[in-house]
Amino acid sequence: MDGCLNELEIFQVYREEQDDAAARKSLRHVLSCELCYDQWKRFLIDEKVASSIRFAVAGNVEGANEAPGLSEAIELPENLFIPGFKLRGDFIESGQSRVYRAIHEASGEEVAIKVFYNSPLNEGGNIRFSREIRSLARLRHPHVIPIRSEGEVFGHAYFVTPWIEGLPLHEYVKQNRISINNRLKILENVCSAVSHAHKRGVMHLDLKPSNVLMDSTGDPVVLDFGLARLIEVGPSDSQSTLVGVAGTPAYMAPEQVTDRGSVDTRTDVFMLGILMYEVLALKRARPAPDTASNVNDLDLALKAPTPIRQVAPKVSSELAAIVTKAANLNHLERYQSVEALLLDIQALKRGKPISAMSDSWFYRFRKFSSRNLAYIGGAISVALILLIAVGVSRTTQQFAEEAYGRATQVTQRVIRERERILDRRLSIVCQELADAYLRLGETEKAEIYADQAERARFRSQLGTDESEQSNP
Repeated sequence: MDGCLNELEIFQVYREEQDDAAARKSLRHVLSCELCYDQWKRFLIDEKVASSIRFAVAGNVEGANEAPGLSEAIELPENLFIPGFKLRGDFIESGQSRVYRAIHEASGEEVAIKVFYNSPLNEGGNIRFSREIRSLARLRHPHVIPIRSEGEVFGHAYFVTPWIEGLPLHEYVKQNRISINNRLKILENVCSAVSHAHKRGVMHLDLKPSNVLMDSTGDPVVLDFGLARLIEVGPSDSQSTLVGVAGTPAYMAPEQVTDRGSVDTRTDVFMLGILMYEVLALKRARPAPDTASNVNDLDLALKAPTPIRQVAPKVSSELAAIVTKAANLNHLERYQSVEALLLDIQALKRGKPISAMSDSWFYRFRKFSSRNLAYIGGAISVALILLIAVGVSRTTQQFAEEAYGRATQVTQRVIRERERILDRRLSIVCQELADAYLRLGETEKAEIYADQAERARFRSQLGTDESEQSNP
């Protein structure tokens, strides 16, 4: 095919008046050519509008109201063709869009293509699409779904993201019996993603377990920014203004229903609190009302959840305090930022005090003790070893002193015994000398040796008496 189609040829393609091969070739050109595609849309719009007008002219008001008209001038066809992508036959329907699973032909990447039902003529659909595109374009985080590209097909806006093969968060936790610590790790990553969005000027405003998918590696991915609002945009801006109340009542904060002007980042904190509640307790924080009770669904947004420890007693008091503070109905009593919530989760994992608990000295001492148990135990062990060592040292010293005393006594007894023996021998020798001099007639010398013998005999007897007294 050379050049663009003329208006008649486009009309023939539109009315399916060509054979299959020619029609497919022409249709591919129409979808890839902006000028031809604009003409194609005019045919679609003209036919839809004409249907409404025919009913009105005939006086059939009901038929005119039921006809698509301008608000839905272009229907999304069942068999969709998007250049550059190979679509699978299946798709997921939702209230505002249809999600196709496809392969990007150039890269081979498996992607999700989200196509909005709303026509460009429908202002609400345009705002929602623009809001999600603008929000995702700002974010670069491993736990936030990235946007690959955007475009328009058959008058419907679409954008492309990676295809996440996984379960919603609440189903994943139930099916895999995830421990509390691992659930905290997942929730920490979710809070990190939302905190990143806030720092980039984006509020999610539709956080719930079904909007967090778990990928094949077990990591959470936050998606569906259709209700997101740019933080720096004023309420009067068309990109941030929502018609009526939008969201899921069971997860909405009270201000989303009662005072839309006070919606801010703390609204996301509340939704994270409800999400944490359900992930930890594995039960709905706000059970859906009985159909026979005539309770308005929006009233759920004003209802406080049942205290989490009443439905899940195994949840620790500190973790329950974090959930309760995050999901407080009064936005002034909540964490004032997702970052503050994230810091408490991280502090809890490290065994440090959290801001959600009372600031008592006993609580802080208990946290310090539990966090430093190994160090305290080591210090006590060292102290005991030192005390034992000191005791042993003192006992050893006392034993040495006693042994020294006993050795000294033994030495003294030995010396005394030797002196006694010597004195006894000396007395014998002196007595013999005294007797010898007496026979020689030297009386004076005999008396001197006799006196020495008597003294030596006296000393030897005195030593014996002392020894007997010391050793009875």
